[in-house]
Amino acid sequence: LQEALDSLADRVAAQRRVEIEHDRRDFSIGPSDAPITIVEFYDYRCPYCHAAYEWVNDLIRTRRDIRVVFKELPILSPESVEAARAALASMPQGRYLQFHAALMGFRGELTSAQIDNIARQSGVDVPRMRRAMDDPNITALLQENIAHAQNMQITGTPGFMINGELVQGGFNRDALDAR
Repeated sequence: LQEALDSLADRVAAQRRVEIEHDRRDFSIGPSDAPITIVEFYDYRCPYCHAAYEWVNDLIRTRRDIRVVFKELPILSPESVEAARAALASMPQGRYLQFHAALMGFRGELTSAQIDNIARQSGVDVPRMRRAMDDPNITALLQENIAHAQNMQITGTPGFMINGELVQGGFNRDALDAR
């Protein structure tokens, strides 16, 4: 009986990993067949996420054997939710990565006006972005990201999963580099 339960748990974990790593609604960068897949759950208001951005960006620039999957996990404030919705709404415009980088580089109060300003500076059509922010698909994606984080017992941001293995401790560069 224990063997059957363990087998079921392994199948559920494998299915969850596929769902997390290959959701077409998420932005990702790197080869789809990369031997290493890093999933980052983050919040635009999280100072540790801002610190982790340099590490993630460095991997994107220097490593061709890594695929990075970006997962918004807006848990800190209503402004976090608004910024995550704005970032996801910018994807159809092809400006997600620029907007994401600008949001991660921003220090200060993240108001609606500031989100719009950052979007505009990133080349995003702000009225179009604002209309798209209420899309039920964005709401569903954010809810699913939160559910995945809860299932994985991610209790804060950033949360990293490398090839299906959760790296605990938020942004612990040494632990991440060791993987």
